[in-house]
Amino acid sequence: MCAGSRRSWAFVGIALAVTVLAFWECRILSADEPNGSETSELFGDLNFSNGFTVLDAARTLGILRLPVPGLDAAPGQNAAPTWKIAQHNSKYDLTKGKINVGANLSESVTPGQRLALERNADGELVLYLDVSTDKEYAAPRMNGEPWIHLLLVRDFPPEERVSFSDAESIVFSCDARVCDWKRLMTDGEFNSSVHATQASVYFAISNDSPDSPDYRDYIWFGISFFDDRSEVQEQYVEVDGDPRTIGTGKLIYRLGDQKTIDDVMSGVNPYSKQWTHIEIDLVQYITEALKTAKERGFMTHTDVGDLKLAHFNYGWETPGTYSASLAIKNLRLEATVKK
Repeated sequence: MCAGSRRSWAFVGIALAVTVLAFWECRILSADEPNGSETSELFGDLNFSNGFTVLDAARTLGILRLPVPGLDAAPGQNAAPTWKIAQHNSKYDLTKGKINVGANLSESVTPGQRLALERNADGELVLYLDVSTDKEYAAPRMNGEPWIHLLLVRDFPPEERVSFSDAESIVFSCDARVCDWKRLMTDGEFNSSVHATQASVYFAISNDSPDSPDYRDYIWFGISFFDDRSEVQEQYVEVDGDPRTIGTGKLIYRLGDQKTIDDVMSGVNPYSKQWTHIEIDLVQYITEALKTAKERGFMTHTDVGDLKLAHFNYGWETPGTYSASLAIKNLRLEATVKK
């Protein structure tokens, strides 16, 4: 994540595959596990059948509903989307993009973006997030100027948030692939401290205890997935910009280094353009993330028991001139809590 990056709260056979996906739509996966716990799937609408609310910074552009390949039912025209797409700072609007629908693919395409749903040969539903920022920037972006985002977003309302004090595990998993990327700047134009295309997974973890002095404060917990400037990204612990200009002013605690590739990404580096399986139990990392935040002067009145999972986003931030494509499938967020 580039320093000063903006994060917004306003801110993711075929018949057999469809049956399995429909099963995963259930909120409760197992209501009577041997250890007296309960596991639920938190994302909901794993088929994206209710569409996406499309955002530009704090502004809502509208709702994009695409037919889901392999599903007989039409998109849920009356159901409110649980998913959002944050396309911050783009000149274009995915809700007004060119809609293409085929047997196994539906997509919205603008000159600067593409959002697509594809049913692959294995019956899996794949979401594509593609950016082409040469259509967005008239010239290579300068330091301090806003940049292009294309993020899959899930905000969790207070009544849906899972407490870290109650959770035995909160496991995020998916398969993801950086299909391609291309730098569209000359060597003379490229500045590695200003320009990049990068894809990271982020969660906002908030203090939801009304009696706490830190009530409604939060930190960013992230996973470095891809950055064109380095095959292996270092761990990143810094403040997210200045809320008076650009950024949230909150602490970013983002995992990196080869250990993250080995432990969280099944040893497959996304730089290889191969499918990478991401799997991480957030509960196993929250104590160290909070300890680090306190050492940096953030959330000093917060205990782990005050914390809940409030927000998720995954996709592109592209402060340079690039084309890049990200594919995501088998997206899950499963919480096991004490009964």
